[in-house]
Amino acid sequence: METCWVNLGLPHRGEIRGNVGQKIIDSLLRRGHQVRALARNRDKLSPAAVARLENFVQSTTYYDVAALDAACVGVDAVICAYNGSPELQVEGQLFLLRAVERAGVRVFVSASWNSDWRRQPLGEHESYDAYHCFQRLAELASTVRPHYIFSGILAEVLFSAPGRFSFAPENHGVWDPEAKRVEIWGDLGCKWQWTSEADAAEFAVAIAERDDAADGGYWTVCSGYDAPEDMARIYGQVRGVEVKVDRVGTVEELRAKALAGRARSHPSRMWDYIGYFYVLYLVDGTWTPGPFDNEKLGVKGTSLEEYLKQNPEI
Repeated sequence: METCWVNLGLPHRGEIRGNVGQKIIDSLLRRGHQVRALARNRDKLSPAAVARLENFVQSTTYYDVAALDAACVGVDAVICAYNGSPELQVEGQLFLLRAVERAGVRVFVSASWNSDWRRQPLGEHESYDAYHCFQRLAELASTVRPHYIFSGILAEVLFSAPGRFSFAPENHGVWDPEAKRVEIWGDLGCKWQWTSEADAAEFAVAIAERDDAADGGYWTVCSGYDAPEDMARIYGQVRGVEVKVDRVGTVEELRAKALAGRARSHPSRMWDYIGYFYVLYLVDGTWTPGPFDNEKLGVKGTSLEEYLKQNPEI
């Protein structure tokens, strides 16, 4: 693989984006590849980073066909780093996939850093429905075979890092970054699959570099697989602070809260209640991961202790 282009993603709901995409660019450059980037805003990258690119293509929207075509011409692989908004996951990736086809590119790593949505039917987890739809459209109507990465929760989301979606209890998540407190639903000892953004980037690049990358596929990876109470203990040891662990209810009590939240709302407002379902499927076994592919991809996950030391702002 000589030249790869990376889509940095588009902002949505006022949040800062491009976090994983920037790390993918760093990984590709470290490995000696030429990199072309596409984004709506050049300011996502530092001037030094832009100077290292083979080219930067500016787009106006996810359906800017001219920009997508310009970004795809002459590259060996495309890695998409769109955020999880439904319109980008379905419409955005489909526009991108058609540009990939027109350019004759055979390697496409889709934006799919999440838990294994193949285990659930449409409607069971609204924020994953769009992944189902894109995957099925690509399977039915494209000659390109995308890759899909199941990495669990991103560490930066879990810890509500600056500029990321907050997974704090106020959004029905579990980690309170201000009070240094973690909420536990269900039994102690239930492990969560998690991956840092930097490791997510390494996995994506390792997939794109494979000799069989044009075949597409599904990959289960992680930085770690740990119980939240163990993560709280490690956080406390590294930061020198006490992290409070609160057991707040059973799995069935959480399920009732999630279903009640859905009943009060509408799928177009899923962010009002979807946090409950993220936690529910992590603790009720729905998203218990299968064998990890880290070794097959030659990527060693970062331990939580290492990750916290590398990211003092968390």
